[in-house]
Amino acid sequence: MAYQPCHDQLYDQLYNYLTKFGILSDCQFGFRKSHSTTTALLDCTNKWYVNLDRKLFNLVVLIDLKKAFDTVDHQILLRKLELCEIKGQAFTLLKSYLTNRNQICQVKNVISSDRTIICGVPQGSILGPLFFLLYINDLPQCLNKTKPRLFADETNLTAAGQSITELENAVNSDLEDLRKWLIANKLTLNVAKTEFILIGSKPMIKGTTDFHLNIKIDNKPIKQIQECKSLGVIIDQYLSWNSNTENICKK
Repeated sequence: MAYQPCHDQLYDQLYNYLTKFGILSDCQFGFRKSHSTTTALLDCTNKWYVNLDRKLFNLVVLIDLKKAFDTVDHQILLRKLELCEIKGQAFTLLKSYLTNRNQICQVKNVISSDRTIICGVPQGSILGPLFFLLYINDLPQCLNKTKPRLFADETNLTAAGQSITELENAVNSDLEDLRKWLIANKLTLNVAKTEFILIGSKPMIKGTTDFHLNIKIDNKPIKQIQECKSLGVIIDQYLSWNSNTENICKK
């Protein structure tokens, strides 16, 4: 009987290969060694502070994807594995792992007929998150004017500049490219939960009160907010951390 490596060994071999050849995007902080929510937040906020010191605004769009892990298309994922030069027996093994999976649903004593799963990464598996990282690994490549930062499916895009009009044009341009990328990869944006925040010093923000930012995707407006919660931390438009400190003190 041929030896079948366990899931942990499959994960280690695949992750080591991706790391050795630098395949995973530097913009991705989720499910990677020496990466965490802390390193993701430090990377974001450090750059935002540098921009503020240079008297630049940060326009940050907080992307919300609908059931991203559950809508990964298997055929697209397999094609991306091939593009990563995963071929031969390794590809065959991973393809076998993904395909011919069935699921049933039980409500009380009633059990449904089984259905073949054609999308989504296997739930509760060690390989599932790594498959997802590979699936969205090329997302940063579709962007030209904003800097993306990803923690698995939690994504933000940052544009920096002195001109509000310049920022608006840059972000809307990249959001249109993102829309096309999402369609090509059969993923869906939750526009209602996607928001943006303009980060600057108090004098800078005060000078924009008469300016209405029109940020949109697929001709649908995105809501502007003054503070947001990202990776468990509350961030406001001044990077003051007051709201986050108050929230910690309440607990």
